[in-house]
Order: sequence, then structure tokens, then C-alpha cells
Amino acid sequence: MEERIRSTHSSLAVFVGCCAMSFIGFALITNTSGLYFDAISRDLHVGRAKVSLTVSIRLICSAISMAVFSRFSHRIRLRPTLIGCIGICAVGFLLCSRAYALWQFYLAFAVMGLAYVIPITLMPPILLAAWFPTHFGTVLGITGCLSGLGGAIFNPLISHVIASYGWRSAYLLTGVMLMVLLLPCSYLLKPYPHGKLDTASAPNAKPAHNTRTKSGHLIGMLRSPAFLLLSAAMILLQIVSGINQHIPAYGISIGLTLTQAAWVVTARMIGASVGKLAIGSTLDRVRPQFAITLFAAIGTTGWFSLLFGANLEVAITASFLAGIGQCLLMIALPWSIRRVFPGDDYARALSVINATGQLTVAIATTVHGLIFDMTGGYGASLTLNVLLYVLAAIAIITVAHGHTQSFRHPNGD
Repeated sequence: MEERIRSTHSSLAVFVGCCAMSFIGFALITNTSGLYFDAISRDLHVGRAKVSLTVSIRLICSAISMAVFSRFSHRIRLRPTLIGCIGICAVGFLLCSRAYALWQFYLAFAVMGLAYVIPITLMPPILLAAWFPTHFGTVLGITGCLSGLGGAIFNPLISHVIASYGWRSAYLLTGVMLMVLLLPCSYLLKPYPHGKLDTASAPNAKPAHNTRTKSGHLIGMLRSPAFLLLSAAMILLQIVSGINQHIPAYGISIGLTLTQAAWVVTARMIGASVGKLAIGSTLDRVRPQFAITLFAAIGTTGWFSLLFGANLEVAITASFLAGIGQCLLMIALPWSIRRVFPGDDYARALSVINATGQLTVAIATTVHGLIFDMTGGYGASLTLNVLLYVLAAIAIITVAHGHTQSFRHPNGD
């Protein structure tokens, strides 16, 4: 009885810690990046594509970090790693507030890229899958919802600081908030006790494979049709999400002020929160292909409507719907990966697929900036987004519908 109570307390602490990583960490480190593009571009007298390259560098380095994590995840000491990674990000933002040349931003964002993905992107779904095997979609949806809610709260705050006090003050405030608000939350996270996972209660769970066949097992996993389809979906959705950092600039390009453009971003964040929360619980309760089709239709409508965002009201509504559709990337994909690759395979598959996605969005973010510089608008990028989003949804639905089989080890395990 006492052991069950301790386990309940531990799982609750892990859940709260993961919520904090999403609400504070994801919102401050990733969701606010685009707010700085216009101000830094004007202050340093450089093109927007060169400024957006800071985010691309961060994402490329995060892809490297994920690839390494997939090989050595079982050797990492969780709490010291989390503390170190969050501390590095906090110091990185503090240093950005003192930067006077682009190369200084590039260096800071490269280091932060290596660090932030472990506590913010990888560990929450991995820990939640272990501690909540039968309600993974629900808890993942809640934590994902909080990342959007955090963006909805912190985006207007950071935008106000940039407009009133300058981008240097905004970077300084971000670093302080990470140090004061997020760093203590790392003490709440702990790995699931080894050997206590009730694999029978986890959907599609399989026992761990013999370490002697680990190499062949990994190769077989990487070649499976489900893995290839989910990887393709990740690549397509990350190309789509590459424009997210440009939403403030998109608002300015249609005649909005920076503050109004920040509300367009906020609408996307709120929509993302609604979508993540709704699809998470839906995936645990109904046929996944039905849930994914429904939310994909909403997202497609949002991206298509952004093409006609001639005023604040239309832009906010379209951004809200596109935000709901973001649940395919943030919830449906990791949920589908865990459904096909449960147990120890989940961390490996998630890391590799996420690394592919991070590398893709790193390139896409800069490409969207280049398209803007060449065309003077975001119409071409938004048109491409609609097409790629639909293709990604089809790939995920194909896996969910059972047109591809879940991975099985080549030796029959």
C-alpha cells in the first residue's frame, strides 16, 4: 500500500514537472523566437533571413543532440542532465542580451540547441509514456496544451517588453525566468523505477529485446514501413511549422502592428492548446484515424484561410484553426510512434524521428525567410503549407488505419 502511494506521488510529481517544462520551457525557448526577428533585423541592419538563421542553427544543433541521445539515453543521469541543460539555456539568453553581432547570436543559439531538446522536447513524452502507459494520450495532450497556453501568455509579455524596452531587455527577462521558474522544476522529474513497468497495461507493449540483437533490431526498426511513413509525416509537418517563427512578420506584412501581430501568434498558441488537449483524450478513446482526420481537416482550413488574412479578425481566426491543427505534429505523431514502437523502442524511435524533424524545420525556417525576401510576402509559403499538411495527415492516417504493420524484430521477437 505504501509503495503504491509513493508511486502515485512520484507519478504526480513527474506529471507536474513535465507540465512545467512545456508551459515555461517550450513557451519561452521556442514559441517566442519569431518575436525578435523584426527588431534585431532593424537594429543590426541585416536581412530577416539572416536573423531567422539563429533559429535554424539552434534546430540543427538540437537534431545532433537528439541523434546522440538516441544512442546513449540509457546512460544519462536524468536530474543533473536536466539542471545543466536548463542552466545553459538561461545563460544563453542572458548572453544574447549583450550581443552586438550576428555571429554571437549564432554561437549562443548553437549551444542552446544542443541543450534545450533534452528537458523540453524528449524527456516529457518519454517519462509520461513510462509513468502513464494506459493514459499516455491524455497526459501528453495536457502537457502539450500547456505549451500553447504558455505561448499565449508569454508571447504578449515578451512582445510588450520588446516594444517598450527593446529586444535586449526581453532576452534578459527570458534568461532570468528560466533560471527562477523552470530550473527548480527539474527536481520533480525522475525515471520510472527499472523493472516496474507494467507492460501488460501498456497498449501494444512488448518485452525488451535481447541486447545481443540490438544492432539488427535498430536497423529493422529504421527500415519498417511505419517508421518511414511517420518520418515522412514528421518532415512534412516540420516544413509546415517552419513558418511559425514568421507569424509575427506575417502579421506585419499584412499591415498589422507588432502588438497586433503578437495577438495573431497568441491565437495560434490558444488554438494549439485546444487542439492538443482535445486530440490527446480523443486518441485514448476513439479510433485514431477518425480523430486524426477530424483535426487534420481543421488544420487545413486554418492554413488555407491564412492566405486571405487581410485584417486582424481573419488572421486571428485562421491562426487559431491552424494552431488546432498543430496537434498532429505535437500529439498525434508521438502518440503514433509509441503505438507502433512501445517499450524501450519508443525513446530510440522518438529521438531519431524528432532529430529528422528538427533538421528539417531548421532548413524550412530559413527557406520561408528567403521566400519572403524574394517575393515580399508569405503567400507562396502558405500555399505550400496547405499541400504538405494534407500529405502529412494522409501518412499518419495510413499508419493509424493499419495499412502498415507495427514493427516486429527480424528474428521474430
